[in-house]
Amino acid sequence: MATSASRTIKSAHRVLEILEYFDQDRRVVTVMEMSRTLNYPQSSTSELLRCLTRLGYLHYNRVRRTFSPTARVALLGAWVKPSLFRGGPVLSAIDDLAKLTGETVVLSTSSNYVLQHLHVIHGNSDNALDAHAGDELPILHSTQGRLLLSSYHNDGIRSAVHRLNAEEPDLSRHVRVAELLSDFATLREKGWVIEEDRDGVGCVAVLLPFGRNMDRLTISIIAEPSVIAARGQDMLDLLLSRKDHIADLNIEDGNMDQNHNNVVQMPETVKIASYRRHFA
Repeated sequence: MATSASRTIKSAHRVLEILEYFDQDRRVVTVMEMSRTLNYPQSSTSELLRCLTRLGYLHYNRVRRTFSPTARVALLGAWVKPSLFRGGPVLSAIDDLAKLTGETVVLSTSSNYVLQHLHVIHGNSDNALDAHAGDELPILHSTQGRLLLSSYHNDGIRSAVHRLNAEEPDLSRHVRVAELLSDFATLREKGWVIEEDRDGVGCVAVLLPFGRNMDRLTISIIAEPSVIAARGQDMLDLLLSRKDHIADLNIEDGNMDQNHNNVVQMPETVKIASYRRHFA
């Protein structure tokens, strides 16, 4: 028992050192570079990096074999000293939307071919839906996931759909690529979607502006289907006004071009098997 506990403590210590390493060097890194710099065994370093990738904290580029932090890392600790650290437009927009609508507002991204919630503010209405940071949903069968997937080039979408279909044992949930690309052409042009009812949940979602060194993100309002049916357009107007504000700030900061469209290259990623044991 003592040995198991000490291994867990050592792993926790190393995870924090890995995140601090990225904060200091601010570049992508290979397993070998990380192992040498931090003086970890290469096998343990590889397993820790892959575990962090599976959890959505790191991106893995399988061509270059490099790792880099995701937006989920940037959101760690954003609640601490909000007057000092929480002044960014994205988190402020989420707070405002939750307050104005009374419904739950979610910041999401795609990670390893799933949709992952990065940040959630629960609404204060009596029937506000429940969601949590870290929740994962099928990217092909969630409103935000389909909106994110639509923003990539068609070649990347085809590759992702073929892979997801191959890994889906339920044949009724397989998706036809041709039909999907037709639907995605409309989503890509708009950059937003309103779905009154998908598996009992209503959702209004918009793509956030894409800039350099950014993950592809959506902000969405989730609510009961009847709420989206009655107030969906008003919610969309609020979301779009915040999106435009964020875009203006990004342009001023030089993080994106004014003529940027909704089509981006799909990031290199790899499906990571679940790790259920402690790491040395």
